[in-house]
Amino acid sequence: ATGRIVVDGEVRLAFEGVVTADGAWYQQVVEPNVTSEEYRPSPNGSVYRRLTIAGRDRAERLREQITEDGDGRLHREARNGDRVTFVVERNTPSDTERVSGTVSVFVNSLFVAGYEREESASSAVTVYAPRSRWYDGQKTYRITGASGEVYANADTRAVRSANVSWKVTAPAGTLAEYELARLTGDDPTTHRITFEFDPGNTTLERPSWLGETDSK
Repeated sequence: ATGRIVVDGEVRLAFEGVVTADGAWYQQVVEPNVTSEEYRPSPNGSVYRRLTIAGRDRAERLREQITEDGDGRLHREARNGDRVTFVVERNTPSDTERVSGTVSVFVNSLFVAGYEREESASSAVTVYAPRSRWYDGQKTYRITGASGEVYANADTRAVRSANVSWKVTAPAGTLAEYELARLTGDDPTTHRITFEFDPGNTTLERPSWLGETDSK
C-alpha cells in the first residue's frame, strides 16, 4: 500500500507499507521533519526502526526516550548537519503489524468529504466521486472544487485506490462566514489524497540500512 496527503503543495504525510503472507512487514512514514522506517522480519521477531529527525533539540528528546525504553536498543546514531538518524531495535511480544493502522489514517482522511456513486465498468468495483458542499464537523466547513475518484471493492467496500482533491474553507457555517474566511485568512486550503492498495502476493527484502549484525 502507498499513500500521500498533500496540503497546499506540501506533503503532510507519505506512506509505503508491505505485509507478506508469512507475517513479515515493513513501512516507511514521511512527515515534516521526521522520516520513520520500520521492519519486522518475522511475526514474533524484533522490530527494527530507522528514524531521521530534523532539528537537534527534537533529536535529543527522542534519544532520551530511546535510551530510557527498557525494551529498546540503540544500534547506531549518525549526524549530518541538523539531521540525526537513529537505528533502534525493540523486542515486542505482540505479533501486531503497524501497516494496517497507517492505512486506516489515509482511508479515514477520505471521509472529510461525502461521495456520489458513479458508473463502473466492472461489477467487482464501486466508484465514488467526492462532492462539493457544506459539511458539519466540530465546526462547519465547506468543500469546493472537489474532483477525482475512489475505487472500492463492491462486496466489502474496502478502498482499493483513490486520487481525490478539494479545497477546504473552515470555519464556514454561513455564506458570510465563508466569504470572511476567504478574505481575511489563508482559506481555502487545497488538499490532495492519493492511495493505492495491491492485494496480491509480495516479497519483502531486508532494508539496506540494517547492518549485517543488527538482525538475524
